[in-house]
Amino acid sequence: MPTLTGGQALAAALTAAGVDTVFGIPGVHTMGFYDALLDAPQLRHVLTRHEQGAAFMADGFARASGRIAAVCTITGPGITNAATALAEAYADSSPLLHIATGLDSHLPRHDRGQLHELRDQPGLLNAIVGYHRRVHSVREIGHAIVEAVHHMRASRPAPASIEIPLDFLTESADVDAPRMSPVPRLAPETSAVDRAAQVLVEAQAPVIYAGGGALDAAPELLAVAERLQAPVLTNPNGKGAFPESHALSLGCKARLDSSIYDFMKSCDVALIVGTRLGDRVTDDGRLPLPERLIQIDIDTTVIGRMYRVVVGIHARASDALAALLEALSDRPASLGATSAQAVAAFRRAQQAASPKPAYEAILHAVRATLPPTGVLANDMTMVSYQAPRYFPVEHPRCYQHPTYFGALGGALPQAIGAKVACPERAVVSLSGDGGFLFTSEELATAVRERLSVVAVVLNDNAFGAIDMHLRNTYGGRCLDVSLRNPDFAALARAYGAHGAHVKDPPALQREIAAALRRDGPTVIEYALS
Repeated sequence: MPTLTGGQALAAALTAAGVDTVFGIPGVHTMGFYDALLDAPQLRHVLTRHEQGAAFMADGFARASGRIAAVCTITGPGITNAATALAEAYADSSPLLHIATGLDSHLPRHDRGQLHELRDQPGLLNAIVGYHRRVHSVREIGHAIVEAVHHMRASRPAPASIEIPLDFLTESADVDAPRMSPVPRLAPETSAVDRAAQVLVEAQAPVIYAGGGALDAAPELLAVAERLQAPVLTNPNGKGAFPESHALSLGCKARLDSSIYDFMKSCDVALIVGTRLGDRVTDDGRLPLPERLIQIDIDTTVIGRMYRVVVGIHARASDALAALLEALSDRPASLGATSAQAVAAFRRAQQAASPKPAYEAILHAVRATLPPTGVLANDMTMVSYQAPRYFPVEHPRCYQHPTYFGALGGALPQAIGAKVACPERAVVSLSGDGGFLFTSEELATAVRERLSVVAVVLNDNAFGAIDMHLRNTYGGRCLDVSLRNPDFAALARAYGAHGAHVKDPPALQREIAAALRRDGPTVIEYALS
């Protein structure tokens, strides 16, 4: 049993849990851990310029790779700075490990006027992550880390936060080497699978609606869809779980896009895979799902919570779909109108009925340049609101979008995190001029790490979405939506990155292609006004 400081025990536990990357900023309250990192070359530390950026990067890392990275913050302001990105990751079910320090363990009460003190730090963390634990000894640190990672892998993916009193990081103790136990297989209940199979084969017009929980079940989802000849619709978190060039693809459900409503009304059974059917992806309940729903989810608490289901299957999507495919193998399906021909007719009608948005050409330019396995990280911006529909994706974990929490500023740091996780893949972020300046300091991180991330900034010199909403709601009246922006290309060059200006989609396509060949980041300012 080795004698280790808490910082050393933490580094060893991260390795045991399979975590190899830590995003963060050294601080007085984390020095014991950073000293241990000097002797832990197996752990890559990525120095960021803000804790919010660090947490967004860990989120982007997870979304692109499915792996877990850590973000380390000091007590108090480090936690509140990271809180927005942690809440975004929780809302979209993205796993990341948050290591937070707390005040010295021997302090008898709160509100003492200590440096970096929060009145209720555990309460804050419990409100924004899926799992929180405060350790009470050096020996507990390693076990807390592996338990948190195990929890994220065994249940709904969401951030986990481990709170370590700062004195424990420098104190020493005899420490047991923690071991990461295998994640148990969550076998779907056979009777539920059999009931689901029977409902599906009796359906005349089945449809599948897939979310983020289906991203790691793409082969199984494809096989079930083809077995049933059932069309597949995804939400933004699940975009890429089913190839959008496939004859059965209905594409991705955009927010408040009613063009899919008539098609859904023609369906009599829906197989819901890996989505909790929240208001954002059902248009506040207006999406006309069939009365008979089969819902698959790893989180049993969401099954039937938003919509009544006839069958619920508590399991990982890959396991449940594999079992369902086997159950369907010897049952003849009664197939009706929802076939490839019906999907093709829907696509034609959708294109004819909907005017082409102004941003479609921009999205096509990005799509034409970004390889099929490249990653697009979206911000909350006007162009990205059109991306679910006009940016086709063929592979899982190639599309990132802030679906539920909707924080501004995530695109650039999430793209950086994606590039750290998957250096062989091309990565592009889309931001508006307003949102980009929320986290533009992370250009320094991309430069330091020599990451060839491409940041496209759509500049209309306004908080464009808010401007439009205010004018439409209040008869043309609006306040403080116009912006006076820097020269974004010059800002990039000031950081040591490449910068370019473009005014049309062909120029954007050329600049992205050139940027992807560079050894370092590029900012492309696209003038919209």
